[in-house]
Amino acid sequence: AALLLAAGPGCRPSPDQDRINISQALSAPDAATCYDRADTPQAFEFPRDSGSPDSFQTEWWYYTGNLETDQGRQFGYQLTFFRRALGCDPIQGASKWRTQQLYFAHFAVTDTRARVFYSDFRMNRQSLGIAGAKSVPFTVWIDDWRAEQVDHHLGLTARMDGVTLNLTLTRTKPIILQGKNGWSRKGKDKGNASYYYSHPRLETRGTIDIGTQTHTLSGHTWFDHEWSTSALGTDVAGWDWFSVHLDNGQDLMVCQIRTPDGQPNGHGFGSISFPDGTYKILVADDFSITAIDAWTSPETGRQYPGRWRVRVPGHGLDLKVLPVIPDQEHTHMFAYWEGSARFSGNGVNGLGYVELTGY
Repeated sequence: AALLLAAGPGCRPSPDQDRINISQALSAPDAATCYDRADTPQAFEFPRDSGSPDSFQTEWWYYTGNLETDQGRQFGYQLTFFRRALGCDPIQGASKWRTQQLYFAHFAVTDTRARVFYSDFRMNRQSLGIAGAKSVPFTVWIDDWRAEQVDHHLGLTARMDGVTLNLTLTRTKPIILQGKNGWSRKGKDKGNASYYYSHPRLETRGTIDIGTQTHTLSGHTWFDHEWSTSALGTDVAGWDWFSVHLDNGQDLMVCQIRTPDGQPNGHGFGSISFPDGTYKILVADDFSITAIDAWTSPETGRQYPGRWRVRVPGHGLDLKVLPVIPDQEHTHMFAYWEGSARFSGNGVNGLGYVELTGY
């Protein structure tokens, strides 16, 4: 928590050592024993579980998607909200500024044609309505960045210098309860797990304004909601996460968790959703992720994989994965790579997102 408070809204630390290690933030510090943990499967209940279970230390709501204009111009976008509990003790005093919850968010747009990656960061406390989350109607927000349920749709709005996002999302498939009925194991120790569900294919329409140009777009979004206290063990360096909307109507998500020597820790996870909305849960032995090339960030000096091969033999998938542009690195408080990518192979194609942490 002290690390999370070390910087203010919109900060961009320049020395790499000043940035927070995501994997360490999700491991199991001794101070976290006062929080609830994802020790066993639980029954999910909606709309309750669309909002925030504050008794867990860490939580996120993750929207990533690829959109196109009628002329075929392609944009990727990411809007993610994070909650981090700062303590378990009752709040002392009457000040309305006091809170135990910190929210931060990342907003990014990838303009494939112009080969430009726009990225911004916000952070604020859950006080005086500045930031927060609620279940009915579902809303999560920081300032004017927000995801909000309106009737049977979801509205996303965010803006940064020169870029504005306004989207409407509509669910077209049932929820996926990841792992074992929504209990997703991440490691061998008790509590190395999260509660985790996804909306695999949200029909998405709206606009992205860049400068004085408004782009009217349509496409698909993948959504994750996940919460935990000690999801990762102390022997984890990072993870490689992939999601893709394939043109045959299937939606795939796979993730491998890496140890410090770069090898999978054996607790990778994933799912494949079929056109009729049914799905299969994938475990580590069901897929493989192979890095083929590398890319070095000109800003942080970190080296990330640059393209991949993703195989899911049991479902006939052997996919080449290539970022739409190489530089889609967030360089704020958390430095990591997350961006739009093209998937192709076995007679299918798709657009998706890749997230790389711990490099």
